[in-house]
Amino acid sequence: MLLADFFKSWKKTTLLSEATRLCEEMLEIGLQMYQYSLRVLMDNEKEAEDIYAIDRRMNRLEITVRRKIAEHFAVNPKQDYVAALFLSSIVADIERIGDYCKNLVELAHHYPEKLSGPYIDRIREIEKEVTREYEMTIRAFHEGDSELARQAMELQAKLARDCDSLTDKLLAETDMPGRDAVIRALLLRFLKRVAAHLKNAASSLVNPYHKLGYKPDGSPDDPDE
Repeated sequence: MLLADFFKSWKKTTLLSEATRLCEEMLEIGLQMYQYSLRVLMDNEKEAEDIYAIDRRMNRLEITVRRKIAEHFAVNPKQDYVAALFLSSIVADIERIGDYCKNLVELAHHYPEKLSGPYIDRIREIEKEVTREYEMTIRAFHEGDSELARQAMELQAKLARDCDSLTDKLLAETDMPGRDAVIRALLLRFLKRVAAHLKNAASSLVNPYHKLGYKPDGSPDDPDE
């Protein structure tokens, strides 16, 4: 069964439906963190938010989700156990997005100028596509929409290729100052990782549990995507 199948069967509030709602809340917070951290890094926006405090909130929500899953197993060990396994896996992926948002802000501390010049316009396009994947994933969870989740996974596969292609070009650069090349390469790496964790979350609506995080056809993704 897919996680989406359980969404349709939950007619009343349960520990697992509460855990799912908290995962959705974490996704929404993560999107806000993602957009904020990129404004700080790419547009030199003043840090009006404490990214570490927001990340601690994400951590607390993850702990709450895990507690609800544990309570569910204690009370109903044979009921919806597959859904519980799904949630226990994807909550870690969602939480990791917050860590990469912290990395983006920390990158801004090393490069306090507004990012401009070679490759930046293309990176901004990738940034917007990751936002689109994020919004698709949130809506797929909210609606239990397997097809939309599949589309988000397909978008991530393209984003991974785009990030790798641009990184390869950076590695071949001979004229760009090292500092500028490193900033761009790390930014691409963090964008790729955010997209990959979103893909893992979306896969719970597309794949059975034993194929969680893999392509819809069952063939494995690059484990480092």
